[in-house]
Amino acid sequence: MTLDLCASVGRMDHDDLAALADILPSMKWQAPQGSERRTWADALMRRVIDAQEAHERG
Repeated sequence: MTLDLCASVGRMDHDDLAALADILPSMKWQAPQGSERRTWADALMRRVIDAQEAHERG
């Protein structure tokens, strides 16, 4: 599921990206430092930000 979500971020519309961007920071900060969950949340946040910027440019 993790890979499916990461792959689909690029296909999300602006509203879906905004909703995901709203919840990811709390997911990241609730995960223990150095945990796989925190690393995953951080990587997903980067993908969401990149996708949002691509939508703004596109």
